[in-house]
Amino acid sequence: MSKRAAGPGRALEEVGMDAAWDLRRKRRREVVDRIVEGSVWLTPADRALVLAYYRDGQRATEIARLANEPVRALRRRLRRAVRRVLSPEFAFVVEAHAGWSPTRRRVARACVLEGWSQRETSERLGLSLHTVRRHHDAVRGMFELRATSP
Repeated sequence: MSKRAAGPGRALEEVGMDAAWDLRRKRRREVVDRIVEGSVWLTPADRALVLAYYRDGQRATEIARLANEPVRALRRRLRRAVRRVLSPEFAFVVEAHAGWSPTRRRVARACVLEGWSQRETSERLGLSLHTVRRHHDAVRGMFELRATSP
C-alpha cells in the first residue's frame, strides 16, 4: 500500500485508527486533522459535536451538559461519527461522488456520509427501499472494485 499525505483517502492502517476510536486516548495530530477535515460531510449536529470535541478540545461531559444529552449517548454518537469519517468507504464516496447521478449521490451521502439506515434514507428522501438498496449496493460495489484493483 502506498503512503499518501494525510487526507480523506488515507488508509486506516497507516494512521492507527484503533486508537482514534477510543475517546480516552491521546490521538496523533494527523488523525485529529483528518477527523476535523472529514466533519464537513457530516450532518450539522454531528459536525458541531466533532468540532467541539476534536478542534475546540471540549470534554464530552461538558458538551453533553450543554446539549442536555446523556454523556453515554453523546459519546456513542461521537464514536459513530468518527468511525464513519475514518472509514475507507467514506473517503471513497467523498472522492468519487461528483461523477454519479443525483439520486446515487443523495443515497451515498445519506447512507455512508451521514450514517442513515437504508430504511431511514428511503423515508427521508422519498425513494423506494428498493431504489435505495440498489444505489447503496452499487456504491459498495464500486468501492470494493476500487479497493481490489491495483
